[in-house]
Amino acid sequence: MTIHTRSPLHLCPPREEQRSTALRRRPAQVIAFVNQKGGTGKTTTAQNLAMCFALHHGKRVLGVDLDPQGNFGQGLFFDPISTSKTADRLLMVPKANIDEYIIPVRSGLDLIHNTFQKELHENVDRLPLSPDLLRKQLGPALTEYDYIVVDTPASLCRSTQVGIDAADQVIIVISCGVYGLNGMVSVIDWVSGICVRLSKRMPKIKVVLNNYDERRRFDREFKQEVQYIFGDELFRTQIRTSTRVVEAAAAGRAVVEQMPLHPVAHDFLQLSQEMLGLSAGAESPVELSGDDLSEDDGLLDEIRAVSRVVSLY
Repeated sequence: MTIHTRSPLHLCPPREEQRSTALRRRPAQVIAFVNQKGGTGKTTTAQNLAMCFALHHGKRVLGVDLDPQGNFGQGLFFDPISTSKTADRLLMVPKANIDEYIIPVRSGLDLIHNTFQKELHENVDRLPLSPDLLRKQLGPALTEYDYIVVDTPASLCRSTQVGIDAADQVIIVISCGVYGLNGMVSVIDWVSGICVRLSKRMPKIKVVLNNYDERRRFDREFKQEVQYIFGDELFRTQIRTSTRVVEAAAAGRAVVEQMPLHPVAHDFLQLSQEMLGLSAGAESPVELSGDDLSEDDGLLDEIRAVSRVVSLY
């Protein structure tokens, strides 16, 4: 497999060299990013946090893309990734050689890529739900990394179940908007159901607010509702709205490396610090513009109606 890149930042030591210097005593912490809705920024959040862990905090990170769209890897390489050793195939192959599936991305960051292969993904969907499937398939890789970042599909499917089953922590990415809370009952209830079926403890569930604009009254009140529902499980750091995130991904880079001084890059770095317990995750000051961006009260009423249902769980 050959992957062509256009920047020296993509170069990193061979895996054999990494393994000799990266032996770990404890298994990696597995973090799964989940939401049944598409377009919440789940994948770009996972990408940028993985990059922050590696580049800014010196952690060894493995990204695992369980979404057959393969956007996690596509957002980190400018050229197409050509490999048959995908995450879907890893789940199907008994006693797989994990080294054959891992692609170096940057120094400190590796990837198990995914791509859509219809028959293979249908076979994944038919897999019986068995405990620790992904952890077993990762094998020795679990002790070679500090963090394993798992991106799941935007649906409640078998691949998402596998990611949740492996996770020490599940992060639900919520995008600000009138439909942002829709489906949260299903997601949380579904996670609970998986743990009951597998006789496992619930992973820690945290929530991050994405596409947030402090200038919009709707967003400010939306954040209050999410805080009311999730309390301390809501990260204090929000990711602001910015087109720079998708522009960087289109160039095969995370925004934290493409534009490290941009305010949205600061948000991701601050969130990574909060996740690692390195800071209190205090909010960044944002210049307000009065009520010129106020929203329809009817939308806020609809959000509140949804939140009352979610709060029952």
